[in-house]
Amino acid sequence: MELLSKILSVVFFPLFMPIYGAAMLFSISFFSYYPINYIYGAWYYILLFGVAIPFICILLLKLLGVIADIRLRDKRDRLLPYVMTGISYIVCAVILYALGLPFFVSLIVGGVALALIIDGVVSYFWKISAHMTGCGAILSGILITSFDMQLFSFPCVAGCVFVCGLVAMARLYLHKHTPGQVLAGFFNGVLSPILITLFF
Repeated sequence: MELLSKILSVVFFPLFMPIYGAAMLFSISFFSYYPINYIYGAWYYILLFGVAIPFICILLLKLLGVIADIRLRDKRDRLLPYVMTGISYIVCAVILYALGLPFFVSLIVGGVALALIIDGVVSYFWKISAHMTGCGAILSGILITSFDMQLFSFPCVAGCVFVCGLVAMARLYLHKHTPGQVLAGFFNGVLSPILITLFF
């Protein structure tokens, strides 16, 4: 059980979530009508601003001695990396909109940026679960996409909920978070993109 929990924690590490979200989004048949260079461009910017730049920022902060550990195990180390990552996501959202992707895609990315900034601020005082924020954001993205494109897939939603449950179980089993921290992270990830989408 401990090994499975550790594997789940690594596979669903927050930094990897943009990859899973983009893979699910671009698997929708609607995007097959886009020129392939648009999709490649979207992938490039998602990987750059959603994965590479946040990782480089965390690594630089570690080398400069601003944070103690690149895994951000100390909750007070999370504020600056999370805010920087949120800003990187906002830039990504603007670029994706400029590429001509549907507006709701940029809103989802912007919503995730909001969730990350909230995580960073909250984590300075209380160790909210970033793993669950990532999982919740994926579920939120599925729901927003389903509503916007009128393509509801119960197996996809149910599968995502099941994965969210597995990750929550793993974080609790490893004693990384309390139930409240897990739930707070999950609902932050779910609600932030929905609120941004409703606002715009």
